[in-house]
Amino acid sequence: MVRKSWRARARFASTTIRKISWSTSMSSASVRAPRARTPWSHNLHFHRWLLDRVPVPCENALDAGCGEGPLTPKLAARAGHVVGIDRSPEMIAMARQNATRDNITYVAGDLLTHPLPLEDFDFIAAVAVIHHAPFEMVMNRFASLLRRGGVLAVVGLALNRSPVDYAYSALSVPVSRVARLRRGWWTTSAREIDPEMTFAQIRRAARTQLPGVELRRRLYFRYTLLWRKP
Repeated sequence: MVRKSWRARARFASTTIRKISWSTSMSSASVRAPRARTPWSHNLHFHRWLLDRVPVPCENALDAGCGEGPLTPKLAARAGHVVGIDRSPEMIAMARQNATRDNITYVAGDLLTHPLPLEDFDFIAAVAVIHHAPFEMVMNRFASLLRRGGVLAVVGLALNRSPVDYAYSALSVPVSRVARLRRGWWTTSAREIDPEMTFAQIRRAARTQLPGVELRRRLYFRYTLLWRKP
């Protein structure tokens, strides 16, 4: 009789401990702070693609049309020095205010005319910017700024005209909405300009100017261009 009573008490104690442990873990989970969401946009989505193309080693990098500088500090973590250039003094002021590294130089100036050092950059990144100027002029400028073996990585916009163009844009609508709901939307005050060249036109022009260039249509209303200077 005593043995049964002892076993009953042991089972009761074990059950009580499990209940208290479960209740405590549920309580701590309920008060745990929610994980902060990282803002998202069509351009920010391609930052990982750009960073994966930075050569190693990379002494100097250029963030062309850097805007408020969302990409520049990320490049600075992989390069010895980064120049971020934008024609808007307001954008450059915000970029300087948000800078988190000391190996960045921000320049307010026109990419095509500002006296940047020629054949000095190991890597050039351009996000949603080259349609702001004549394509051929921008590509020639990039080629002149890159060192031999340097890498140009572009995330660009193109005008829809062909069925394939419209198909990619149609597919981009639902996936963009899902990403916005999950991540939140990153807004920018940068000036927006609609592209005038189709992807087919961009591909023809790029292949003429940049031998060995790689271009791909992408979701999120973008294409990518990758070129290594021979």
